[in-house]
Amino acid sequence: MDLNKKASVIIVTYNHREYIENCVKSVLSNNPLEIIVVDNGSTDGTLEILENMSEVRVVTGHGNVGYGAGNNIGVRVARGEYVVILNPDTIVEEDWLFNLIAPLVNCKKLVTTPKVLLYDGSRINSCGLIVHFTGLGFTRGFKDNPAVFDAPEYLNGVFGCCFAMRKREFIELGGFDESILVYGEDTEFSWRIMVNGFKILFVPNSVVKHDYVLEVPPRKIYHLEKARYIILKKYFSLKDLFMILPSLLLVEFLTFGYSIKFGLRGLEYKLMALRNALVIKTDDYNCKNNLFLTFDSVIPVDQLTSNYVEKIIKIGFNKIFQLNLALARRIRNFGGI
Repeated sequence: MDLNKKASVIIVTYNHREYIENCVKSVLSNNPLEIIVVDNGSTDGTLEILENMSEVRVVTGHGNVGYGAGNNIGVRVARGEYVVILNPDTIVEEDWLFNLIAPLVNCKKLVTTPKVLLYDGSRINSCGLIVHFTGLGFTRGFKDNPAVFDAPEYLNGVFGCCFAMRKREFIELGGFDESILVYGEDTEFSWRIMVNGFKILFVPNSVVKHDYVLEVPPRKIYHLEKARYIILKKYFSLKDLFMILPSLLLVEFLTFGYSIKFGLRGLEYKLMALRNALVIKTDDYNCKNNLFLTFDSVIPVDQLTSNYVEKIIKIGFNKIFQLNLALARRIRNFGGI
């Protein structure tokens, strides 16, 4: 059987009328087993376009449950051995699907993630995620030349725009955390992948183009910070949090400082994220020693940086992050706490 015919491609939409047709057509050219579009209550004509695409299986009627929950719905009804999560504002290239699925055939507990370019193909959107030990997540390789990341390698973070894995393993992991409506769900899922001993493989010859702009307005601050607080709550014990407290305080300084740029509205969303995350009941995964070894210790100095002073501050903070994580790893390895 053609390997592509073992894959179900899941696309969650919410008012993506301008993208959905081109996205679906590019996926169809890769000849998957099925395309499942989970619509979260679009009102812009997205469904009308899908009605004319008989090759697509459309799932509706659940309202706007969010990106993660929508993907969980799609995976549950998928018939493929493998599931591929894909954003609707994308176009995939030839052999994207085969190259993404092929490494999974002989490897269990593996997740594959492609090279994601900006929509015009000129620069990198993301080649996986940078997963920082304070719960922050950043796009890896953002705006670099596409030729820079041209070799397969293992990562510690999967970009939620597109990745592939076995359906059974996705379900065993629990899928996306549905308490995270949108943004940050891929960072949390990356932590769960690592905690459970999975590997993430970057596959550079599987290429996606994504209409992406790096912007974090107040409402996005809320979702990202809420997800970060949920991650810290789920994966760290109080002793772990105490070990990395210096770094957590620095991140609070950075995130509050960024929020202040939007005035009272930015601060309101930042504080609302903390309040709402604290009241959410979460599973307790407890951070394992091997997870401490997989974290990134620095954050990108150029992303969301508007001036030279901010860049210098981040460079200085990265030195502290590196020292703090090294100390936490040492304490963990020697069982000091």
